[in-house]
Amino acid sequence: MKLKHHFSSKCSRFGGFFFKKTILLAAMAAVFSACDREEEPIPAYLTVEPFQLLATSPDVHGSVSEKITHARMFLFDNVANVTHQLGTVELPATIPVLNTGEFELNIDPVIKANGNTFYLQTYPFYKRFTTTVNLQPNEDTTVEPTSTYSTEAVFEFIEDFETPSVLFSVDRDDNTATSLQKSEDDVFEGDFSGKVTLDTANAVIVAQTANLYEIDYSTAAKIFMELNYKTDVPLEFGVVAIDDQGEEVVNFEFVVLEKAEWNKIYFDMTDLISTAKVNRFAFIFRGGIPFQDGKFTLDKAEIYLDNIKLVHF
Repeated sequence: MKLKHHFSSKCSRFGGFFFKKTILLAAMAAVFSACDREEEPIPAYLTVEPFQLLATSPDVHGSVSEKITHARMFLFDNVANVTHQLGTVELPATIPVLNTGEFELNIDPVIKANGNTFYLQTYPFYKRFTTTVNLQPNEDTTVEPTSTYSTEAVFEFIEDFETPSVLFSVDRDDNTATSLQKSEDDVFEGDFSGKVTLDTANAVIVAQTANLYEIDYSTAAKIFMELNYKTDVPLEFGVVAIDDQGEEVVNFEFVVLEKAEWNKIYFDMTDLISTAKVNRFAFIFRGGIPFQDGKFTLDKAEIYLDNIKLVHF
């Protein structure tokens, strides 16, 4: 009898455990079943093509060559007065967007300042692109953004090598055999580009602008130099800060490496000029054939430049 009673007690406890476990599993199944029934949102797809920079006043802004590599985008809901950030993407790009309906799409052109991928900046002198889009689930919307130079941009100088004189005409290397000359060889655009030819007897060039430029940082805010280049040797660009007594401080801040094809770069000169504590500047560049292990690495080198612009607000 005791054995029978003991067995019944064990069965009772086991049955209770089994019953509770069954209830738990059933509850979990119900939860997962409910999750399965929830509909996941279906995104719309937004495709953004590369920017195109349009000419508005070529006599003012010069070339419209550009290297807009990225875009910073956001949607604005005019009804709800709400902004939805879409982030910064490399162009061209297709991104999923969970917001659906009609929105104002804003796209800012972004460049690699100083040629640095880690220094992406919305270029202040290019205008924002704005359009209206109607985003629908599982549908693709394609946008082809355009931009123009801001009408507030001030072009301190533009050297496109299409005029008789050359802007960077001051020889700072004491060698008249090396200079920046107008050339019809390998022209980037127009009729002329600038060219420097170096060899082992004339291996270095240092050239400065003939003009001095008064730039008041307190009003200029952002200051950039743009240029197109193609070069067999590394180049350095910088400024010559000149005080009221005529004392000069030369600062080479920016470097470009060898490039077999024409390239575009934007130098952010804002900090360089704002910390100089003077208002008069010349602009300068230098390059040379590298010398290693007791000899030059090249017998001859060519440097091409075009569309050198100094722009600020």
